[in-house]
Order: sequence, then C-alpha cells, then structure tokens
Amino acid sequence: MRKTITTLLTLGTASAMPSSLMARQNTSAPELRKLVIGAPFQILTADFDGTKFSITGNHTVSGTAPSWLLYRDPNLLYAVNENANDLGVFTLDSSLSNPTLKSSGNGSSGVVFLEFNTDKTRMVGAAYGSGKIDIWDTSAADGSVKLIKSITIEGEPNPAQGAHHPHQALLDPTGRFFAIPNLGGDTVLVLDSGDDKYEITGNVTLPTGTGPRHGGFITSGNTHYYALASELSNELFLFELSYPGDTITFKQVQVQSTYGADPPANASSAAAGELVVAANQKDVYVSNRISGNATDSIAHFVFKSDPAASLDYAETVSTGGLRPRMFSLSTDDQQTLAFVANQGGDAGLAAFKRCPDSGSLDPTPVATVANTVLVAPELAATEYMGPQFVQEI
Repeated sequence: MRKTITTLLTLGTASAMPSSLMARQNTSAPELRKLVIGAPFQILTADFDGTKFSITGNHTVSGTAPSWLLYRDPNLLYAVNENANDLGVFTLDSSLSNPTLKSSGNGSSGVVFLEFNTDKTRMVGAAYGSGKIDIWDTSAADGSVKLIKSITIEGEPNPAQGAHHPHQALLDPTGRFFAIPNLGGDTVLVLDSGDDKYEITGNVTLPTGTGPRHGGFITSGNTHYYALASELSNELFLFELSYPGDTITFKQVQVQSTYGADPPANASSAAAGELVVAANQKDVYVSNRISGNATDSIAHFVFKSDPAASLDYAETVSTGGLRPRMFSLSTDDQQTLAFVANQGGDAGLAAFKRCPDSGSLDPTPVATVANTVLVAPELAATEYMGPQFVQEI
C-alpha cells in the first residue's frame, strides 16, 4: 500500500521533544553532510545536519542544464550541460561549497550522465541529445578534460523515438565494462574499456517501445546481475550476466512493473526515472514520475537469490513532490538516508531515513526544501524547473 507524506516543512521537520531533553542530546555538533545539487541554470551546494538543509553555494549561468554531476576528491566537480556540448570542471572551496568554474571542454551535445573508470583517468559521457558516447581523458593533475573520441551509436532506432538516446554509462563490477541503456534504440550497449580501447562489443535488445533508462548491478556470490528500469514501458528487468571474453551477455530472468503492486493513476503518462542499488546488494529502488498521483514516488524491491534470482516488491513511498528524476543514498556504510530531487511539486529536495536492515524508507521526510526556494528566479514562472540531481560527496 502506498505510504503518503502528510506534512512537509519548508526547511526541516520540527521536534516535539522537551527542551531539556534536546539540550542534553545536543551537546555535540551534528555531523554535516555535504551535498551537490544540479538544477536548470544552477549548480548548488548544501549542508545537511540531520534535521535541515542549508544552501551554501550557487553557481548560476542562464540557459545551462547541469542535470548530472560527478565529484572527484578532494574538491573537483564535473558538470554536464544537457542544453549544449560543454563539460564544466568546477572546484569547491575548503568547506566543499561555492562551485567555481575552473576549465571546460567541448564534446557531444545533450550529455546526461558521467561515469569514471576504476582509476578515474577516463570518464564516459552518455549523450542523450546527440546519440553519442564521449570518452574523456581525466588523468591531468589539475582535473582538466581532453576529449579522446565520440562514439556514434549505429543501427536503426525505435521508429517512435527517431534517434538513439543513451541515458547512462555505468561501470560494471569487474571494472572493465560500461552498461549503456539506449532509450531510443531499445537496447543496452556494452562498452569495453579493455586495453583503453573503449569500443561497443555487444548489446541486449529489448521489445520495441521499452525505452531503457537507468540500471544497476547486483552481485550475489560469484554471479553478477543487472537491474534495469525502462522509461517508456515502466518495466523493471532483472538479467543474469555472463562474461564471454570482451563483452557481457544478458539472460533475462524477470520482468515486472516499476510500480510493483501499486499502479499509477495515469499509466499513459507514467515514466520511470532513476534506479539505485544499495551497497548491501539487496535493496533496489526505482523512482516513478508523471504518475498522475498527487505526488510521485519511489518503489522499493528486494533482491533474492534463493530459490531463484528475483526482485520482490516491498513498498512505495511518496517523494513529496513531482518528477523525481534522480535520487541517491547517503555515503555512510549503512546508507541511512535517501536524498531525493523533485523537479516539481512542493518539496524540491527531501531527505528520508532508510532502515539498514529492511531497506524501508520512512514515509515522513527528515527534512525538505521547497521548490520555490530552489528554482532559479528567472524560471520561477515555469513548471518543473526544480532540482534534477542531488548527491552526498
């Protein structure tokens, strides 16, 4: 059954504890989590102290779309511009705030995802807007980028899409291959980085109109699996993987709705968004957007390997807003929080407690920030201009 958020506060959730008890418990400073946020025209930084968000920095450039960010220690931040072909390299200050553009490079237009190789000397960009895959050299000591090559996806796309649309490039557990869901081609491509060649060496083809968007890897014993959320058909696939030489092969073992047992109010508009696999290799979460419900949601599934590999639906939790394009789990070992970016609705940012044992998300957010606070002023009159990305660094 859907769990609904009944009360959202602009910057945090009030406490009802007696003041004397609060004083005893607040004898030490709370741990500050550092976040980076991408939104139309803006890259934001924020602190989260366990009860509230505080915006600490804002880099604003009209017309840009930094819809995906990639952090690199100690203070580098790479940012796509989905509206153009530039890749920005930013530095953060000593408090991991105040993003400042340091350098940039030009690649393919419409990049929506970035991923490092294992040693962070290469970076792969998925260019949804131009149907290409960019390979960058990121080995320079100053973090600057150099485009090595752009790979054009070959073959016929889905006629209804009219073009190939790679939406993600995720490094697999072996550290050699990248899985690239091609939303416009109804395929998942395999990019082989072996010997620094970065070539497409295989794919799995899905039914026409599936629209694969984002996936995640699961390791159970000696076997690797791949969970995949499709934007157009709102299906959640589970594949068992094998590794014959220079590629990956995919054996489908399950397919079900990304909504589990809780279907959307409007199935014709619904579009799955993000998929996240928890570090425990057990809990899998999918954001469901444009559902026709009062708010959109995250569905939770649990991976089981016995007697056969499956993803079992567990629950659905409201995100407190609309169009949760992206969400992420906190960086602590137990991943005790989920951070959600809603492009529309009341809560632009929300933090939810996560139970490490069950994987369940508490339906009442720990803290929220209203979209009215987060949207760039010149976009205030335009719908769905809230955050597209949020991640702890």
